[in-house]
Formats: sequence, structure tokens, C-alpha cells
Amino acid sequence: MKFLPKKLFVEKSIKSHYLTKRIKSKLPRTPIEYVNDYREIGKDKPFPEMATEYKDYIALAERKGEFVKSIGRMNEEQYYLFHELDCHYDCEYCYLQYYFQTKIPVIFVNRDELLEKIEEILISDKQPYFHVGEVCDALALDHLTDFSKEVIPLFSKYKNGSIEFRTKSVNAENLISIEDVPNNVIPSWTFSPTSIANIVEHKTPSFSDRLIAAKKCQKAGYTVGVRIDPMIRVDNWEEKYVEMINEILTELDKNKIDYITLGTIKMHKNLLEKIKLRYPKSDSVLGEIFPSNDGKSRYLKFQRVEMYKKLTHAINRLAPRIKIELSLESNEVNDLVFS
Repeated sequence: MKFLPKKLFVEKSIKSHYLTKRIKSKLPRTPIEYVNDYREIGKDKPFPEMATEYKDYIALAERKGEFVKSIGRMNEEQYYLFHELDCHYDCEYCYLQYYFQTKIPVIFVNRDELLEKIEEILISDKQPYFHVGEVCDALALDHLTDFSKEVIPLFSKYKNGSIEFRTKSVNAENLISIEDVPNNVIPSWTFSPTSIANIVEHKTPSFSDRLIAAKKCQKAGYTVGVRIDPMIRVDNWEEKYVEMINEILTELDKNKIDYITLGTIKMHKNLLEKIKLRYPKSDSVLGEIFPSNDGKSRYLKFQRVEMYKKLTHAINRLAPRIKIELSLESNEVNDLVFS
């Protein structure tokens, strides 16, 4: 089911913007409140209440800062897009809980500036790679914004760049509707075993529905990404994750999987504080993690290596040619897993 907000906040300065009007026309029954600045929304409420209540709303605003930011910790020519902020899904482990001042999903309507910047980079860089979905869910609001339909033509025009849509959503109709799908557009899904998703990934589509959406995109001509991140070390974790890997690699066309990324829980101390406020009994997320050298709390190194090796073996058994990557791990851990 597509997300329809219970309330729409609109900055007064963009009430006449074409994208504001388009989104409002798709939400004819949604109450609207006009505000001076989206960053003021809900600021007088306690964090747990704000983070829960405002997930059901959307704000339309004008982006004042950069739309495109380079990723210092990754290879050159890699970029995040800031066309939206936050997410109406409510995963207990999500770092967005502490990342932004507001806790309401935000759509920035001055999109022309973003598209111009993307085109500028496509012209100037040799092989730029754009990540959509680091600070939001890439497709969850696409039925309202039509962002994918507006940005993909740039990647049909400029073959040197690539764009990845990271999502837990099943909202892929816009992607599927595009004719002559360019091979440099990669929708990617984060998957969790059903029993784990039911506990910690609130308001998200089921594993089965995500898999169906990925399969539809493959049939439409896309190569998809598979993200299993974060893996959570619950009882019988190996059985749950291996079973899920088997289903993914049986249902999807293995020749149309661009990569599989594996990651485990990694918590900034500020995120830990937020999770403890909202989910103090979240043993699945908060259990057995310890401070590591990078300042984040993680499973112990030998535990992470064990988890990665088990899943890598399961993947290689069914699809030995698929590229496997680890998310935010040290060279040492990479060497222990893949050597």
C-alpha cells in the first residue's frame, strides 16, 4: 500500500511551486498546515513523541543547502542526493533517528536545482555514481514526487554515470513504466528475514513483497542490488539468513544482480541513546554490541567475521560470480572474510 500522510506541512514560500501543487493534487483529502520553516515542526515535543508521531506526516520545503554531497569515506566521484530527508518507515536500528533535527519526512520542491547539479557532475566527472536513499528511502514517496521519472532520463543521456535507488519500498511502478531502461540505473533492496523484520522494521513492506518488487524490476530490464544490512545476531540467525539468501537467489535472476552487500549492526553513541529512549527493550538491536575502534558499537570482530563467512559461503554456493561487498568494515575484516 502506498503511503498517504495524515497531514501535509507546506512552507509558505513554496505554496505556489509547481511541485507543491502536483503533490497537493495527489492528496486531496490530506489536511494542510502552512509553516515558515519545516525545521520548526514539532521542535517543542519530546524526542520519542516527535519521532513516532511525525513519521505519519510529510513536509514540503525549499532546500537551502547543497543537494549533492560527495562521500569522503568512499571512492572519488561518489555522491549522496539530498532531495528528501528522513523516512516514514520506522526501523529500530535506523541512524536517521539521530541524524536530523526534525523527525518528519521532507520533500524539497526546488528540484530543478538538483537536476542541474546532477547534469553538471555527469558532464564534468568521468564515472560519477549517485546514491539515492542514504538520507531517505529512495522510492517510498516516488508515487507523490515522480522523482525517478525525472532523473532517469539524465542517465539515458549520459552513459558515463550511474544512479542507485536504495529502498525497502515496493513502490516501483514508476521504474517499471520507463521504456528502454538504461543499464546505469540500479534499484537496490534491503532485505531482512521475515521473523526479524517483523520485530524491528516497523511499517515496512514484507520480505516477500520486497522480493516481488525486485523481481518485477528485473523483468522490466533493470539489474538490481541486494543489501543485507544490518544483519542482526538473533537466536538461529544463521538458519534465518541462509534461508533468506537461498530464496533471494532462487527467485531473482542471478545474472541481473549487480552486487550483494553484507553488513552488521553499527551504532554511533548518539544513535544508541535515541534507541534506548524509544525502544528500551529492543534486545534484538541493542544486545551483544561493544564499542569498536571507530567509535561505533558493533558485534565483536570474530562474530562479524563468522556472520560474513557463513553468508558468503551460502551466496557462493548458488551464485559464485556475484560481487560481494562488506558495509563499513575495516581492511582487516575484509581480509579475514575473503582471504
